[in-house]
Amino acid sequence: MTATISPLAESLIKNFGFTDINDFVIVQSRKILEEKIRLNKEKVEFYEQKYCMKYEEFIIRVIDKNDPVLSKFGIIDKEDDDFDWDASLRFYKSYSNKLESLSEPAYA
Repeated sequence: MTATISPLAESLIKNFGFTDINDFVIVQSRKILEEKIRLNKEKVEFYEQKYCMKYEEFIIRVIDKNDPVLSKFGIIDKEDDDFDWDASLRFYKSYSNKLESLSEPAYA
């Protein structure tokens, strides 16, 4: 895929110190991915603190209605948190993998 950019955009990209649009896109993509990783990591850490356990332990213990830690939370709360926690973990891993596979810009 080839992108066409305006002369003004191309000039700005070069004035910002980038060698070309590809480097600009890589740097900006890295910033966006890093922010998404940070946000999802925060969510994962929130649930780990809330339930005092990792997600893998949570999904095993949540089915026990007499679990001393989890019984104090309502079923709807646990279900909603389960979906959000799982999604946050998946997004965190996905964004981390994408960041790892994203090449370094030439100017760096």
